[in-house]
Amino acid sequence: MKMNWLLATSAAVLIILTPWSAQAFECPQHIAAAQVAIDKVAADMEADTPWKRTEDKALVHALLDDARSRLASARHNHEKPQSAYDHTRAIAKADAALGYAKAADIFHFVLLAT
Repeated sequence: MKMNWLLATSAAVLIILTPWSAQAFECPQHIAAAQVAIDKVAADMEADTPWKRTEDKALVHALLDDARSRLASARHNHEKPQSAYDHTRAIAKADAALGYAKAADIFHFVLLAT
């Protein structure tokens, strides 16, 4: 009887924690994608010829700073979660960081075309 209770309790804990585990497993993929996009834009900016207007370079850097800030926040939520909610926030923040990096990349190449 005691063994059945232990088995049932263990199964319940496993079921409850499964979504959290799955989310924790997915966080690194989102974080890595954002980091790759940020690194790409940063490398592209380093390789470019001098900018026509320094204000434009500052705007691209501002978008990259927003991306880096959200990525740092995503890493914090993933590494020090209080609940499954923190992992979902980490995914959302990493995806937001990816969005900022993509916007910086688009803006950067629009500026190069003009």
